[in-house]
Amino acid sequence: MVLPYHLIKVCGSTVFAAQGSDIHSFNSALEYVSTWKYPAQQVDESNSPPAEAQESPAQEEPPIKRRKVEPGQEQSPKGRRAKSTNGQPKNNKGAKHQGPGNERPFVQGLYATTDGRHLVAVTGAMPKRPCSLALTRDNLTILSADKFGDVYALPLLPSPIPPTTTSATASATTPSAPSPPASGLDESRSASTTPSTATPNLFKPQATALTVHTKRNLRALEHQKISLSRRALEEQLSRPHTTVPNDDGQGGERAREYILTADRDEHIRVSRGMPQAHVIERFCLGHEDFVSRLCVAPGGRAGVLISGGGDDDLFVWDWAEGRLLGRAGVLEHVKGVVGGGGEGGEAGVSKVAVTRVFACGWEGGVGVFVVVERVPALFRYELLEDNTLQHRETISTPGNPLDIEALEAPGATPRLLVAVYPNGSAEGSSSPSSFIALDKEETGWRQTDVENLPAGGDIDISDTELQKLLYSTETLRKLSDFD
Repeated sequence: MVLPYHLIKVCGSTVFAAQGSDIHSFNSALEYVSTWKYPAQQVDESNSPPAEAQESPAQEEPPIKRRKVEPGQEQSPKGRRAKSTNGQPKNNKGAKHQGPGNERPFVQGLYATTDGRHLVAVTGAMPKRPCSLALTRDNLTILSADKFGDVYALPLLPSPIPPTTTSATASATTPSAPSPPASGLDESRSASTTPSTATPNLFKPQATALTVHTKRNLRALEHQKISLSRRALEEQLSRPHTTVPNDDGQGGERAREYILTADRDEHIRVSRGMPQAHVIERFCLGHEDFVSRLCVAPGGRAGVLISGGGDDDLFVWDWAEGRLLGRAGVLEHVKGVVGGGGEGGEAGVSKVAVTRVFACGWEGGVGVFVVVERVPALFRYELLEDNTLQHRETISTPGNPLDIEALEAPGATPRLLVAVYPNGSAEGSSSPSSFIALDKEETGWRQTDVENLPAGGDIDISDTELQKLLYSTETLRKLSDFD
């Protein structure tokens, strides 16, 4: 099966589109430029044991006791007899360490820095899969939220481990020099005069891969290295930072940064920024079902938050005060698209699952585009001056939208880029209809298929498994007593 395009991200003047585990790049005219492929071979090599462990004659256990077995059977590693099937042991304990069939390096998210210099991609081949990412205003730190409700701070570009100091007393009493201005920030900002603290001597393992031979000790050494890198990262994030001016460029310190998070427990949390992210300032309460999408309004209206999920409406918040400003219906407009019955012959549509809430400048105001899972349409809202949402129109698409982005042009209405799962094909397709562009005209919307798309390779995946990867928002809904 050839996978459809499922994620789109505009990074400066470049458009990135994800197709399975590949990321294709296009210019502003939507002409194909290049392709990044997932390094599957490197992953396979990294899973193999080190060369020292393979060549070392040392053993952890005594030699296996040889026993006589009957024809058609093989000697098991512990000396017990194991029945063979097609020439291989029936019970393969090593198979449980292999990744499951549905754990593919599928690109789960695309994120870009505000300056358009870096693109961050999230793949599914990781133990604690991030559900969402956000980058700080200075484009230096990644905030990653996983499905367990934890939020981590990681550097966008990891720096080497800081060197240890030999004189802790001298460094503790000597004030640090002003930091040079970072790119993208006002050079007139005031530098931090917080005295530098003593840098603790980080633990450094004495053993190396050349002096350790057994597998158990090699694993212990790897754990020590991982722990060392984590502590170095925590120290790097806890360092004092220089103050940043306000957005109006008139000097002074910028207001405190906040982290907005939500989950399936119907709560929106407003927490302080790093390194006080454990402090929750307030909650935005009002949702009755899971919250899957948060969107901060653009155009100088960063105090307005739009949220959506399993409820019938979109919610508009003054998140700084935790106050609900208004609601806008979604379910009523979804019923106008799918008709009286839902997919699979249901009696009717009674629930929605919002998968995308995208806001951008639109016709002198703020346009909000909403994607609902398994509904072949886009819903356009307008954020009015009184911070309320009003539905403007429903845009039909040739398939179920998976992602949406806006390609802005000076003095013109932005061009919408949409990745869709084409209708009429049970196996999906990378035909031009899986990546389309929508242009607003006086008579309506003009749809253009992106041409000259790179040919994707065939993937051994069933349609059921593919839909589990593409449509996962509805699984956040809690089961009631009647389900």
